Amino acid sequence: MARRPDLIPIDDLVDASRPIKALLRRFAYLLLIGVAVTLILIGKIETVLIERVRANFSDVVAPVLELLSEPVRLARTGAEHVVDLADLIEENERLTQENARLLQWRIFAKKLETENQSLKGLLRFDPGPKARFISARAIADVGGAFARAILLNVGESKGVRVGLPVMTGEGLVGRVVHVGARTSRVLLLTDINARTPVVIGDPPVRAILAGDNRDNPTLKFIDGDVVLEAGALIVTSGHGGVFPPGLPVGVIAGEVEGRILAQTFVDWRNLAYVRLVDFGPAEQPIDTLNQPPVRQPPTNVQP
Repeated sequence: MARRPDLIPIDDLVDASRPIKALLRRFAYLLLIGVAVTLILIGKIETVLIERVRANFSDVVAPVLELLSEPVRLARTGAEHVVDLADLIEENERLTQENARLLQWRIFAKKLETENQSLKGLLRFDPGPKARFISARAIADVGGAFARAILLNVGESKGVRVGLPVMTGEGLVGRVVHVGARTSRVLLLTDINARTPVVIGDPPVRAILAGDNRDNPTLKFIDGDVVLEAGALIVTSGHGGVFPPGLPVGVIAGEVEGRILAQTFVDWRNLAYVRLVDFGPAEQPIDTLNQPPVRQPPTNVQP
């Protein structure tokens, strides 16, 4: 086959590249050392430039990393909230039980303090039946401009009956006037129809606590011509069978326009949880009208 005149033979190309290869082989190590030294010098001299490039790179990457880490942070926060919520529920149950016990003891302490003051020196005193407590929550204010009453979330199914005293840890709230299967209505001491027999101070002075649909009821029909000092303790007297004796009501607030006002222990604006106190069934009065007449022995019989 005839050779083309424009093609260079391979042997000629190999012979021509041999001097270049020998030159590269001779100066290769020197070239690598020079490049390394140059990079080191650039790194030392251009530190500010490199730091700036690194900072710009960090600024660009930071939002992406933050976006990617957001689900992890939310998951961790959610897990912490679940644990905290479980701890709060457990702590709330414990504190609720402890608060219920403390409220019970506080009511008993005030009642016993009053009884102790009025019963010193007496023997064979009958303290009456043991009280039973029913905890409840006020679910509605069924009063208005002309009435003061609340609705509780307990009724006949929990043993509630008409006439039970309703109290908080501070003092007397009112009494049950209507009972349903699961709810009950309480007439407050401040209602205009509420009349509560009370005794004031020591020695005790009888009076009637009359509501007028305001936060400070009025003391009326005060027994005797006495001067009542502000701060004197007011408790139920037990007369009329409306309330048991000795339940704490409040203190004397002062006299305004000829009216003696009482400051109740109960905060009427924050009335949420109450306790119904069951001292047992009330004693029924003896019906002397329907009793058969008592026969007296004759006194004029002649022997």
